[in-house]
Amino acid sequence: MKKINIYLLSLILFLSFTACNEVAESPNNKNGDIDIPTIEVEKAKVAEQLDVLVQAVESGNMVLIEKIWCPKKEIMLIGTENDEKLVGWTQIKQAIGQQSDEFSDLLISITEQNIWLDADGRTAWFFEELNYNFIYKDKAMSYEGIRFTGVFVKCPEGIWRLVQGHMSVPSNLEVED
Repeated sequence: MKKINIYLLSLILFLSFTACNEVAESPNNKNGDIDIPTIEVEKAKVAEQLDVLVQAVESGNMVLIEKIWCPKKEIMLIGTENDEKLVGWTQIKQAIGQQSDEFSDLLISITEQNIWLDADGRTAWFFEELNYNFIYKDKAMSYEGIRFTGVFVKCPEGIWRLVQGHMSVPSNLEVED
């Protein structure tokens, strides 16, 4: 009988502590922060947008790409070339379209992905490492470890839209003595 009481008491204490944690993480807490389950749901939505972006770039689907990017003048994409500072949807669309015209058999794989959300759940930023494999001028090409960072905002209709992106290619610098 004592064993059952100890187990019952342990279960009650565990449930009590768990219930306290849920109240502290409530979306209605005094800081106005969103709760942890909501953060995870929103992060998953951003990750889904990033996955769809990869698929859309691979297939050259500009309609789908435009649904992910926020089609405004204030957005920006910084590319891997020194002069690639694209401001506004028109410039970004043109650059993505040019890449789509020049590359064939594009395959992009995400090898690492991290997503963060601000406390009110309206802004997300991310870091990804990507591998690009493609055909350019009849030659198979591969770039590994491309870094892609950016910012998403949650629009009033509840959809996450990309407003800023930056791609960079790692450089292997050899220092001579």
